[in-house]
Amino acid sequence: MIPLWLWIRVEEQGKRRLALPIPLILVWLLLAALLLLLLPLVLLAALLSWPWGWGFALLRIYVHIFVMIGSMSGLKLDISNREHDKITRIVMQ
Repeated sequence: MIPLWLWIRVEEQGKRRLALPIPLILVWLLLAALLLLLLPLVLLAALLSWPWGWGFALLRIYVHIFVMIGSMSGLKLDISNREHDKITRIVMQ
């Protein structure tokens, strides 16, 4: 499943937490349009480079882009700053 929201949470001890939701659906729509526009060029490049063995690799790279986007759901990053006791969490949901 494609993540639709990116949450950035900043927590500092003794202070109020900050949470910023960022809608990713707009980014995915733009990326899908770009990949759709590039599809004929990728197919042409794969067809022309097939005799040298690069055609199948180009097609696999194009497919793996979609697999990578789909596997980003549930990604969590915790970044801590020891000097200021600040924790930043990035969560894709």
